[in-house]
Amino acid sequence: MRNLHCEYFNVCGGCSNLNIDYNTQLKNKQKYVKDCLKQFNIDAKVEPTVGMYFPYKYRNKLHLAIRDVRGKCEIGFFMENSNKIVNVNTCCLFDAWAEKLIKIVRTYITKFKIEPYNKRNNTGTLKYVVARYIDGELILTLVVTNTRFGGRDWLVHELSSNFKAVSVYLNVNKRTDNAVFDENEFKHIGGFKRLRGEILGVKFELSPNSFFQVNTDITSKIYKKVCDLINPTHYSCVLDLYSGIGITSCIFAKNKAKVVSIESVPQAVNDAKNLIKINDLEDYITPYLGKCEQLITKINFNKIVGGNADISAFVDPPRIGSQKVVLDKIIELKPKTFIYLSCNPETLARDLKVLVDGGYKIESVTPYDMFPQTNHVETLAVLKI
Repeated sequence: MRNLHCEYFNVCGGCSNLNIDYNTQLKNKQKYVKDCLKQFNIDAKVEPTVGMYFPYKYRNKLHLAIRDVRGKCEIGFFMENSNKIVNVNTCCLFDAWAEKLIKIVRTYITKFKIEPYNKRNNTGTLKYVVARYIDGELILTLVVTNTRFGGRDWLVHELSSNFKAVSVYLNVNKRTDNAVFDENEFKHIGGFKRLRGEILGVKFELSPNSFFQVNTDITSKIYKKVCDLINPTHYSCVLDLYSGIGITSCIFAKNKAKVVSIESVPQAVNDAKNLIKINDLEDYITPYLGKCEQLITKINFNKIVGGNADISAFVDPPRIGSQKVVLDKIIELKPKTFIYLSCNPETLARDLKVLVDGGYKIESVTPYDMFPQTNHVETLAVLKI
């Protein structure tokens, strides 16, 4: 498949593979996963990378930097390994909603004389605009240094006129480092309070800083595959570790399985409890807040699971991978099916080595192209005891 032309390709670091044929990209990612496994002497077949029919316009989250550059407002993405801005009006990784939103933001800044942030001298008001768009609904956050600016009602009205439903927040961030959000400073200023959506029959609601995969199409494929492999029933118990906002927990529970979920981010656990409630799954899911490596040794799984349940486990850790204490506990519990979803093939290979040495056998390793036109790859490993 030939790649689309992008006028920003030579300066923007977002799409490092845009000049590579898409089928070649998929093969390169498969090889990358193979090479990582070889480094740990893991002998496992790596399936062809699961890609997209149309590997563009897939991103549901937009992160715009707003900067004052020599008296001119620039809106766009950071250049690779730089704090400089690529001033954009569109991007081939986003559908038409992003171009529409960028236009509205530019109009808003001009119309109400919103002062863009100047990082060099730490002045100005508007630092970032962060938005997520799913099924016609938009949640947008203005990241600002202060609240002394106008036009908020106009912005909410303009967004509401262009999108099916909107949710608008302020995040006051006075920090001088590269952190986008100050996690404690979200203020709702208009529209609905959460973005609403549905995936594989599970209703979800997202807050401004909720984690949700940027590629809904590939995410749906992965979660469906995971559910098919675990095959949850009312005889099952599923351990959902690093469970995020609880979407996978709800997918398992909708099939009547008992689910024990562990997540360390308080906002994510709050979101998960909300998902459990709106999907009427309170009787099936037990959510825990805390670090997985600490809670995994304290929870009495036998009491929760009972003696007759079939235990499976699903983990989706951050890039650093899973802690060894978590893997050792998995080996001790011996879930019949263990599924590991990873965004980092290198730490995945390291952790698979621990599991194989502990008695697990790798049934399959499948890369998924969650981020077409980039070097990143998501990998799903399936193990059996």
